[in-house]
Amino acid sequence: MTSEKDEKSGLTDQMLGDMVRDADEYYAKIKGQYVNQTRVHAAVIGAIVWFAVFAGLGVAVYLNVRGEAAIQDLVWAFLTAVVGGALTGGIMYLVRRQRGFKFAELGSLLDRIKEHGVSTEDGLRLMDAMHQAAAKVRKRRLDSALEYGIGAFILVSLVGLNAGFGALAGVVVYLYFRFEAVREYEREDAKYENSKKELVLSL
Repeated sequence: MTSEKDEKSGLTDQMLGDMVRDADEYYAKIKGQYVNQTRVHAAVIGAIVWFAVFAGLGVAVYLNVRGEAAIQDLVWAFLTAVVGGALTGGIMYLVRRQRGFKFAELGSLLDRIKEHGVSTEDGLRLMDAMHQAAAKVRKRRLDSALEYGIGAFILVSLVGLNAGFGALAGVVVYLYFRFEAVREYEREDAKYENSKKELVLSL
């Protein structure tokens, strides 16, 4: 009986140890994704502002200026749009960095577990924190899918000089990244449910 109890306790400890390692790897992964998404977000917002400013000024120049002066004004409009886009992108990057990392609670829980050891209660709390983090990651990736779609629209429209192709590329890119975000969340959700069930059954 004692041997069976020790074996069950050892299995639980192993599961908790594996869970902490998985959570540590997941935390490092989403932290890296957050940094990359912050840069992409700033770049896309800057590109949108550049595109909007250049398009607005370009239309105004086209309707009101003729001859060589139009070329000079278009160059001025282009440079103005570049400066505006760069400043907006830089400001957005700083704002998102100032907001801080949204998964700090998971990080602090991991630090405490590494310092004091993991208990069954900590394991359950860690799984819930990972599940909440996965939901936030899903929302962030859905937002990023829209940003990627807009970025693809701008890029293809400029390179191909065709807004129709740009719109098609934007929709395809958006749907692809949205699908990936939903699929990853469903995979993490299934993993969460299975891990929690196994841990409860091992008690």
